[in-house]
Amino acid sequence: MKRNVDLATQFPLQDVTRVNKPASQSELLSQNNGMIQDETSTLLLNLLKDPSVTVNFLKSISSMEALIRLLPANNNPFTQEIEQMFGQMLVPSDQIAGEMQKQENMSTFFKGPLFEMLREALRQNPAQNELRGATVSFLKALTLFYTQREALGSVANSLKFLSESLFASKGLSQKLEELAGKYRAEDAPENFSQLRQETFALLKEVEESILFSEKSEKIVKMIIYNLSRYNDNGDFLQESVSRLLTQLHGDEARERFLSNLEGFMEQVKEPPQREPSAMDALTRILTKQAGNEELMSLNSDKIETIIHSLLSAPCNFTPLLHFVLPVQYYDIQSFAEIWLNPNGEEDDRDHPADGTRAIHMLLSFEVESIGRFELELYVRDSVIDFSLYCPPAYANVYSGMEKELRDCAGQSGYRIGEIRVDPLKRPRSLMDVFRSLPYKRTGVDVKI
Repeated sequence: MKRNVDLATQFPLQDVTRVNKPASQSELLSQNNGMIQDETSTLLLNLLKDPSVTVNFLKSISSMEALIRLLPANNNPFTQEIEQMFGQMLVPSDQIAGEMQKQENMSTFFKGPLFEMLREALRQNPAQNELRGATVSFLKALTLFYTQREALGSVANSLKFLSESLFASKGLSQKLEELAGKYRAEDAPENFSQLRQETFALLKEVEESILFSEKSEKIVKMIIYNLSRYNDNGDFLQESVSRLLTQLHGDEARERFLSNLEGFMEQVKEPPQREPSAMDALTRILTKQAGNEELMSLNSDKIETIIHSLLSAPCNFTPLLHFVLPVQYYDIQSFAEIWLNPNGEEDDRDHPADGTRAIHMLLSFEVESIGRFELELYVRDSVIDFSLYCPPAYANVYSGMEKELRDCAGQSGYRIGEIRVDPLKRPRSLMDVFRSLPYKRTGVDVKI
């Protein structure tokens, strides 16, 4: 029975009867997630807890290739095109480092002299909170400025999807499709205010429709969220630049900042040509397959698995570098994923926190005809501690290779510290490996 407590009385610290229970994890998540919907938070958190995210992705790519070969002969042109894409996706074993470099270059918008200068200014003035605040405001303004079209495209895609979901109502479906076309038009930025009002009015009509469902509700929420991403304040970027200039020390620093900013804007207008990566080929394969009804009927679960795995890549829940490496070694294929935490000391509970920086890596890969492996690395300065989890039948073989492994590392400038080889009894989730992930998103866990 709950006790009746007079709320007007003073709260004594020694009386814990008013504290029914600590705030649940879901409540902590909701208070820290801001504009992100609760359903989205739960989905992403479940992905991190799901071991299959780090397993099924590896199997899905190879099984997709096998399924394509089962298509009828009348699809030969399509089959040949997909097989050619698979060939472009596979990375030769001597080009793995170059492929990782390509993917790393695409991992963030904030690359180049402009952002290196800002990072250096923050390192030199760690106590200057105004500089930090001005930098954050500038990065936000710059991102919003260059992602306007992306936000409009996201709204258009969601409206199109909603239109297809409500195909039973021809009138409503056609209105949604026409509105999606307006968001893709060249003059969409100039007409954004009018489009936003028209969108809210149409979404209200959708919510009043007899066809409105839980699925439709999630799409409507996504549309509203994407509308909030669009910034139509043309002065925001200019104001943030002026604010940042007042916080930089010296005329030389200000001139260098303006010069780097001008160079960055020119580069965005005319981006340099880059070599395609394995991720580019994978994206083309997924796009091509998603547009083929016959293949989707055979293979939709595999495509969904790959998308789920990609959703677990860097976001506010997983501040990790993420690499996808489909490797060809002679006639053997191996599909691998790599997650990397540059602040790996946060995950290491076995070593005391002495201020030493560590890089924490998880390599999850499957070798054709051998099985699945997980390799976990901690790199401290030039010392590598690693744990290898391998198919049980090969545990004794790899346990006896300690000398060979140490000799290989010695040629690279690093040396091997602790070595651990165990059979892989069960796949681990990202939260099992990167233990700091849940704490970064759930605030302070208070227990009485």
